Amino acid sequence: MPISEMKKVIEGKNREQQVALVLAMHGAAILRGSKIANLFTVSQKDALLLKKLLQGTKINYRIIVLKNQRVMVYLYRREYLKSYLFNEQVLSFIAGYGYCQMTLEEMLDLLMTRITKYRQGKAEFPHEIGIFLGYPLEDVLGFLENRGENFSYVGYWKVYCNVQEKIKIFDHFDRERDWVIREVLSGKKIREIAV
Repeated sequence: MPISEMKKVIEGKNREQQVALVLAMHGAAILRGSKIANLFTVSQKDALLLKKLLQGTKINYRIIVLKNQRVMVYLYRREYLKSYLFNEQVLSFIAGYGYCQMTLEEMLDLLMTRITKYRQGKAEFPHEIGIFLGYPLEDVLGFLENRGENFSYVGYWKVYCNVQEKIKIFDHFDRERDWVIREVLSGKKIREIAV
């Protein structure tokens, strides 16, 4: 469903349904277990509804307070994220950003601190964030080496390697998003949809 149509659908729903649809738009692949994490922005009021919507699921989240009553939500699957971050190659890469000998929670605390400092203009952008969103290491490295330019394709992230494989992944994410949105519109709860 195109975003413009989705906005019209969201406007006609009660607040909880609206937040469920926003969650479906930005977190469907996480709800369905095929993506590790994502970031999106909602109002502080809507962030309170997330806790209720995610009860009974294996989905975790962290909140970063922005300004103007907005928050950034880092939505993730703890076990998937932990498995990915503690992969030898990934762990070696993020160690270069100071994520050494830490638990997952300590790593997330450091990431949230870095994002907050960046948002306040007190630090550079935390380029390791791509790893924490589950992007393939090869594409994160390609992004850094090329300063965000010379990519081969753009989908859920900028692709530098294995384009056809990534296009299939993006198509899968799109199909999951459409399915989750239809399920939410049919009246299903997030906990009934999440695997």
